[in-house]
Amino acid sequence: MWVIAVYDCPMTSGEARHSYTLFRKSLLKENFYQLQNSLYVRHYPTKELANGAVLRLKQCIPEDAKVSFFLITDKQYAMSCEFFGPKTEKKSLEAPEQVEMF
Repeated sequence: MWVIAVYDCPMTSGEARHSYTLFRKSLLKENFYQLQNSLYVRHYPTKELANGAVLRLKQCIPEDAKVSFFLITDKQYAMSCEFFGPKTEKKSLEAPEQVEMF
């Protein structure tokens, strides 16, 4: 069973930003993997474990946030498609033409 967490947390104040940070840390503590900003995913071996994680995370949702948890099967997740654009490469420092040894 896969759990996909999607959320929108308004950060209009320092307190709201703090609440968002605590929620995000709760996702990471549950070993969720960040696919995109505000989209996290994790696999659980059973539906019961997935439901337990959702109940634990529900207690950490910030007051003004909108959070959706999608529970999907392995077969459904396997049918998903992910596309990633080309990565921008960081320019590395130019290597010296000659290495000096002592």
